[in-house]
Amino acid sequence: MPRRVVVVAAVLAAGLVLAGRGAGASVSSAPRRAAGFDGRVRVAVAAGGTIYLGGAFTRATGTDGRVMTRNRLAAIDAASGALLPWNPGADKTVYAMAVAGSTVYVGGDFTRVGGAARGRLAAVAAGGTGAVLGWDHRADGRVRALAASSSRLYAGGQFGAVDGAARSRLAAFSLASGALDGAWKPSADGPVHGLRVGLSGTRVYVAGLFTRLGGDPARAYLGAVDAASGAVDGGFAARVGFPVHAVATTATSVYGAGDGLGGQLGAWTTAGAAKFPTLLTDGGGQAIAVIGGEVYLGGHFGNICPGGTHLDGAGRSVCTGAGTPRRKLLSVDAASGRPTAWNPSANSALGVFAMTPTTGGSLAAGGDFTQVGGAAVRRLALFG
Repeated sequence: MPRRVVVVAAVLAAGLVLAGRGAGASVSSAPRRAAGFDGRVRVAVAAGGTIYLGGAFTRATGTDGRVMTRNRLAAIDAASGALLPWNPGADKTVYAMAVAGSTVYVGGDFTRVGGAARGRLAAVAAGGTGAVLGWDHRADGRVRALAASSSRLYAGGQFGAVDGAARSRLAAFSLASGALDGAWKPSADGPVHGLRVGLSGTRVYVAGLFTRLGGDPARAYLGAVDAASGAVDGGFAARVGFPVHAVATTATSVYGAGDGLGGQLGAWTTAGAAKFPTLLTDGGGQAIAVIGGEVYLGGHFGNICPGGTHLDGAGRSVCTGAGTPRRKLLSVDAASGRPTAWNPSANSALGVFAMTPTTGGSLAAGGDFTQVGGAAVRRLALFG
């Protein structure tokens, strides 16, 4: 195959300049001790002092060395990394989680949770062993994303109906009554991979592989809808040129991780204006989190590519010119987009799939990796 060079805007005008540590200092690059898992960690969400985990794993090894059954759902103590008794169990992969009050909502491919029949959506108690609750809805396709506001739970994925009612890859539920919201019906013409409720609570950001949101071709890959009505929110007018797999927000900014020809990290104001040039890597971005003044990216990249990317003779995305090594994990200054010196370096082909801020300004990352910085770390790393 002839080499195909793709011309892109320069990430940094004159090479790769590392941002200083300053007020937004990176979390530690050396992970703390934590439980390990025998399969991919797909999603992590923190609430209080607990980190809830979902994925494809079936066993966990505690910090005390004991191996215990944890079928695709588990929880650890955010401070100690110790495995907690929370153990609902799901029969197939968990892709999404959200916590609202004393309830953990989960989404994925499963048909049973905690021994009860559940059609890709379930709710379990946040405490104890994670008893399955009576909330019972059924999606006809994979649930890839969940997010909760003060009044609603939002779901996104690859489904076309919920409880037999048409819902084009997006749906909402009342947290008070548990009912499917009959009026909230935005649509996406492709899979939804990420959801985030804006800090004001009035807007829901939607990320994924779609090229139309609410029928609008100007809302490809990343857009916003009204949290109450589901109407497309024209106040967020970002023009995004790459599929977005994960989204994170602050009071003033929106960050998206995705891929295309390599990986991409984009940043926009809440009005949709670009904050800094897209950061390019030689492998896809799959997870994102914001802590303090930094944005953390996880994926299956090996290098930052300041000169852009191209396909090599084997069809692989590689840096055009010299790359800066960052194996599966990196961070950038949230204002400028300049990469920091944070460089934990994780192994595995597909790397990192999940990230969440935790208590005390720490970071949890999950994925396929079995080493971080050359030390044994089995699919879950706690930094900071």
